[in-house]
Amino acid sequence: MRPPLVIWAVKFDVMPDTRTSLIALFSSFLLLFSCSPSRQIQREIKKSPVFNRAFTGFTLLDPETGHILADVNGDHYFTPASTTKILTLYSCLKVLGDSVPGLEIQHREAKYEHGPVTLVRSTGDPTFLHPLFQIWQAPFQFLANQTDSIFLDFETAIERFGPGWAWDDYLYSFQPERSSFPIYGNVIKLLKTKDSIEINPPFFRNNFLKSEWYDSLWYRPLVPLERLEFKNQWSLDGKNLKEEQWLPFTEPDMAALLTDTLKKKVTQAEPFEFMHYREPWQTLYSTPLDTVMRRMMHQSDNLIAEQMLLQCARKKFGVFEQDTLIKWMLDSVLTDLPQRPKWIDGSGLSRYNLMTPQSIATVLLHLWREQPHDTLLSLFPAGGVDGTLSDWYGGKDGKPYVFAKTGSMSSVTCLSGYVRTRRGKTLIFSFMHNHFVGSSREWKAEMQRILERI
Repeated sequence: MRPPLVIWAVKFDVMPDTRTSLIALFSSFLLLFSCSPSRQIQREIKKSPVFNRAFTGFTLLDPETGHILADVNGDHYFTPASTTKILTLYSCLKVLGDSVPGLEIQHREAKYEHGPVTLVRSTGDPTFLHPLFQIWQAPFQFLANQTDSIFLDFETAIERFGPGWAWDDYLYSFQPERSSFPIYGNVIKLLKTKDSIEINPPFFRNNFLKSEWYDSLWYRPLVPLERLEFKNQWSLDGKNLKEEQWLPFTEPDMAALLTDTLKKKVTQAEPFEFMHYREPWQTLYSTPLDTVMRRMMHQSDNLIAEQMLLQCARKKFGVFEQDTLIKWMLDSVLTDLPQRPKWIDGSGLSRYNLMTPQSIATVLLHLWREQPHDTLLSLFPAGGVDGTLSDWYGGKDGKPYVFAKTGSMSSVTCLSGYVRTRRGKTLIFSFMHNHFVGSSREWKAEMQRILERI
């Protein structure tokens, strides 16, 4: 921010007409200074009748100089929701390479009944057999071509939900469970046709209660689907089912699921069964990192965000511990943040996350200075074009001028990213709104108005 303007009284030893001209010139300078575009934007945000109905924070930053151009409550903490994924994006670009680590394998010439053995363990790759990443399944193809006996070596169990998550959202596709070995995106895909319902993967086709049994229940759920929280068993009302629906499942019998998928025997290794071997693990890579990051940012995919932060922790420290990775990022990489975030998870699902507009803008500044600009902007949804911004910030000439990550949950709406001016200059901004009631549509419309002014 600019320092306070101090006005000194000066005795002019000049002719009266010249003195008048100087005073007029000085007054014009003050008027111009007080009406600079950034100050106008700041004043509009402060006086906005929409923003004044909630708690609003805003920071506008020039990436060329690193200077803050406008700021309203920029040093105050807000619940960031999915704008937390900006920090996850930066972590992945810092820690991981060009492609996502898929499976880790070891070949062993066993001296007992199994014969040659391929031991498999997961890196937490969220794209393994994911229906949206079907063309990048080299690890699965490797398993499909194996003639050795396949054994799974499971890592330490991971808490299915993060701290501060809404546990009663376990039914909804936006909150699949985290796991050390995600598969199929940890969701089932239902496709309803005129005569039948297709269930993928087919492994779960017998886990749905028949409609006769469902109809005989003494209660009827308010939704067409209901699942027991800790079991993969659903009741299904086909009449009210959407044409396409995604259902999270809880930790399955992974060996049985892979056996069904591969059509060959996969065995769960007993604890410490292969501990006496010391061969190195070979990593099989799967999906290009930028492809996964684009899905995470454009569609705000929560499972990908969680699993990718777990992958970063495992790559850096050898453990599936997000807390360890987050602490390292804040203590060793993002040491210049104006206010230290309370950073809890990778997705922003946690209500415990607290961040400031200034700190998020600083992370965006790091990204701008360290990544090729065109590549970086492609990772963010473009206003009026795709992802979570497809219906907003389109630009009057049809060209996107906003590239940003949204963040939404009850009483929270945020938007942080990059905005292009008409002269082609790129600025960094972070909008954060908390504690409003009802729809966020008015706040989005007001943000759009402000960003168009910028």
